[in-house]
Amino acid sequence: MFETREDRVRLLKSGIDGRTIEKLYIKHNNFKIIDCPILFEFRKNSG
Repeated sequence: MFETREDRVRLLKSGIDGRTIEKLYIKHNNFKIIDCPILFEFRKNSG
């Protein structure tokens, strides 16, 4: 499952959102999330 980019595109075109596809990819490829990533939001200074 999800061996090629076309597999993921097919799911997107069928109406499945990207976040759900990522969750399925992680689940079906035996990935383990060991910690929540730290995400930063970069903003431009306006002044």
